Amino acid sequence: MDWSQLTLRDGKQVIAFPCVDLVAFSFDPPDAAAGKGFDRFVRAFAGRFAKRLSFYRTGDMKRFRPVEAGTLDALYHWFSDPKTLATKLLAFVAHSGESERSALPPGLKVRLKGYDDPPGFMFRMVFPVEAADKPDDLISFAQDALADFPLASGYCGYSFVWDESAVDEQANEWAGPLLLRHPGLNYEAPVTLSRAAADGVVAVSWLTFLGPQITKELGGLKALTKAAPAGVSVLPLGAGGTLIRAGEHAELGDVNRRERLPLYAAAGRLVSPRRANDDELADLYIEGMSEEAANAWLRRFFD
Repeated sequence: MDWSQLTLRDGKQVIAFPCVDLVAFSFDPPDAAAGKGFDRFVRAFAGRFAKRLSFYRTGDMKRFRPVEAGTLDALYHWFSDPKTLATKLLAFVAHSGESERSALPPGLKVRLKGYDDPPGFMFRMVFPVEAADKPDDLISFAQDALADFPLASGYCGYSFVWDESAVDEQANEWAGPLLLRHPGLNYEAPVTLSRAAADGVVAVSWLTFLGPQITKELGGLKALTKAAPAGVSVLPLGAGGTLIRAGEHAELGDVNRRERLPLYAAAGRLVSPRRANDDELADLYIEGMSEEAANAWLRRFFD
């Protein structure tokens, strides 16, 4: 794949990059057990990529600052204090670019809304696209990062990353047609999907993560394994969760060439009894797409 075709430039400045993203949603009570799972998720990322991070910003900062040795300690403090998790809107984003605007992967994004009903927590890691070249390693990493995570659902596959505060509108208008052409791409702003994810599975990708509750409602690991078609694997995830793998490796697809990713659709059918309902999906607005196109895109692997 020529990844330059999925890279947005503004003169000499590269402002949007292809990546692999791993997204996890949680709607569990913000207690010590949840904090432990959040902590493990971020530490798994930090163990591989902390030294590559260059800029970060929290929700109360007006601009990015250079990453320092103790930058991630703020997150670990949030996770260790259930009261903080339950009462504050907290956000953190970090990337590995050479400037604030060049949000190169690897990167990390966290958004915590513990006071919502239900509480809502969104975690996103972004990796260089080359991470997909070692699919088994990526799966092992996901299983480790999510081992204690209070997971509702999530996913992992190809996506984009950019600095939302600087180039959001421009990048979304550029990315929208690419999302429609390449169904294997995930949406750059998964926090948009969070509300619908509280109702059920909102997105299917190369890897689809199901928490214990959704796994149980779909009949459990054994039932999902038995129902999985050829080419779709079902693996254990954490305490009672499930990882669904749609094929050996992540794919982009290309509707112009009639490459619509049948294994992704097979994974979607497997989980469709617990997908987010139509009303919730209809309320989602995908930047860079018409309402009609967004509705179809959100259901591309379910219908």
